[in-house]
Amino acid sequence: MTNGGATGRDAARRYGYPAARVMLAAIFVVTGWDKLANPRDAVADIAEVGLPTPFLLAIVAGVVEVACGVLLAVGWRAAWAAVGLLLFLLPVTVLLENPLASPGDFGALIDFLKNLAIMGGLLMVVLWARENHGRESRRPE
Repeated sequence: MTNGGATGRDAARRYGYPAARVMLAAIFVVTGWDKLANPRDAVADIAEVGLPTPFLLAIVAGVVEVACGVLLAVGWRAAWAAVGLLLFLLPVTVLLENPLASPGDFGALIDFLKNLAIMGGLLMVVLWARENHGRESRRPE
């Protein structure tokens, strides 16, 4: 009997987890950078739901998305970055992507479900790091 199973598992752990983190982080780095480079749309979205200081909130959102996205992608404090992004996405999803606010808008429902899927991926990062005693969260790949 060969040791092929263990080798395959080792390869999946070595390359699969970092690849998944990069894929998950990409949306945050891109949208966060867009908020910083061109905050106009984010400011309008934030103002539309009635939150105070929309420009400041848009800039803070951009910084959180880029910083946590980069940390998640490189695997340094990945669990903490995932928690930060989860905490960011919770109010965003409820306030900006809420399908109950626009009944009949299928696009709003899809955006809500995408955010739920992303939050599920972030939760998996946190749980994986916890299972592995945070080893992946402390050192870059």
